[in-house]
Amino acid sequence: MTRLYKSLKKTHKWLGVILAIFFIFFALSGIIMNHRGAFSRFDVSRNWLPKDYRYSNWNNASVRGTEHIGNDSLLIYGNIGIWLTNKNFTYFKNLNKGFPKGIDNRKISDVHKTNTGDIFASTMFGLYRFKLNSDEWEKVSLPITEQRIVALEELGDSLLVVSRSHILLGYGSDNYQSFSTIHLSAPKGAVKKVSLFKTIWFIHSGKILGTFGKIIVDIIGIATILLSLTGLFYFLAPKFLRRIKSGLRIKSRIKQANRWSYKWHLKVGVIAALLLLVVTSTGMFLRPPLLIPIANKTVNPIKGSQLDSQNFWYDKLRELVYDTTQKVFLLATSDGIHFVPTDFSQPPFKAPFQPPVSVMGINVFWQEGAQHFAVGSFSGLYKWNPYKNEIVNYLSGKEAELEAGLRSPFGNTPISGGIQLNNGEKIFFDYNKGAFSTTKSSTFPDMPKEIIKESGMSLWNLALEVHTWRIIKFLIGDFYILIVPLSGLFGIVITVTGIIMWFIKNKRRRNNNQINT
Repeated sequence: MTRLYKSLKKTHKWLGVILAIFFIFFALSGIIMNHRGAFSRFDVSRNWLPKDYRYSNWNNASVRGTEHIGNDSLLIYGNIGIWLTNKNFTYFKNLNKGFPKGIDNRKISDVHKTNTGDIFASTMFGLYRFKLNSDEWEKVSLPITEQRIVALEELGDSLLVVSRSHILLGYGSDNYQSFSTIHLSAPKGAVKKVSLFKTIWFIHSGKILGTFGKIIVDIIGIATILLSLTGLFYFLAPKFLRRIKSGLRIKSRIKQANRWSYKWHLKVGVIAALLLLVVTSTGMFLRPPLLIPIANKTVNPIKGSQLDSQNFWYDKLRELVYDTTQKVFLLATSDGIHFVPTDFSQPPFKAPFQPPVSVMGINVFWQEGAQHFAVGSFSGLYKWNPYKNEIVNYLSGKEAELEAGLRSPFGNTPISGGIQLNNGEKIFFDYNKGAFSTTKSSTFPDMPKEIIKESGMSLWNLALEVHTWRIIKFLIGDFYILIVPLSGLFGIVITVTGIIMWFIKNKRRRNNNQINT
């Protein structure tokens, strides 16, 4: 037993010391990510970050799309907010007045000018309407608590507002003064399923239990920081003491702090062990390579959790496009793309032949011609004919090679946005490389310095980059993807060895007490 204890202690100590800094950053970034709204007003200058995070050629999802609002006027939008420009993209005016402070509050997924001339924008934190008399945006009151709006579409006098879980309807004849929720039925014969990825993510973040669960995970994050700091102090304290040749008072304080660190390291570790194992093990599957085998798997929603919603479409809606030829809506969801009648009188019907769409979501979805649609995501760019079951690679024109089974959610050309110009030219945006044209001889204008200056990175996004350790990709390349799974695996080993050591020590103490009595 003594030999086992020493082996466990050695493993626990050295893994803990080596990985302490990783766990501290995991915890700090995780707490920030768990409260996006609260931290949304804080930004970080991209000049402080590695080169890959700086804007160049409209990369890093700076642009999602454009909306034509006049003969020579467009609104260009995305992670940069909304800017007024002309058809040649030679003039830019900041049009973000009215949005709350912070780049996260002006991340735009869609902008739409209605037939009445009103302009609406969908953001991470609500629907906004442009006030022409003051050149600023005003938040629109909606009859749902969900804030994230993902798409806007118009048909006749109707403006359809799509959140992640609902479709809302407003009328131009009413000056869009009020919106009602459309009842969206479940597909016929559908059984409520949720993605395994989402289930694991909800567990990892605590969102599975709502606000209460997120607070619990925050506490676990604080416990992780405390365990890391006390463990480091307990490891370093003897070394400090050996270096101090005099100063009994300082030595006494270090010894006292060391005893305190050891005491609370044990207590917090034992109390938090089970939840530490849950948070650590679930986090391992939210990034490649362990993400790949679960990316397309579905499971039953956990009973009583937020995922067990009566709304079949809870957190599943992504985009809505009107097919002008067939006179139906195409609704993009995390379960695939569905046909929906314009009056929503029938349940959505899933298209039998689906284009590849990354688990990260659809970023380009528009109609081209009578039957074709452009579909772009981090899985690539495709031209899709849902009526003839045809899918071709948009760039090569060749029939798409659809991968069966496991596939990475990231393709060779991760598409983060796209725009259609009046002359018929298409500009798409590679997340890493930025803008490129479908016409090889054409180029897109450089990104203005003013936009770069005004478009920092949100603290939430920085926390995400730290949490995934993509922040150090510039140092170690693609090997960074191994940090999350390896840290998770070693974190489980650290937790398990600590608990076994605690049991062994307690057993010894009980045995000694029995002998003494």
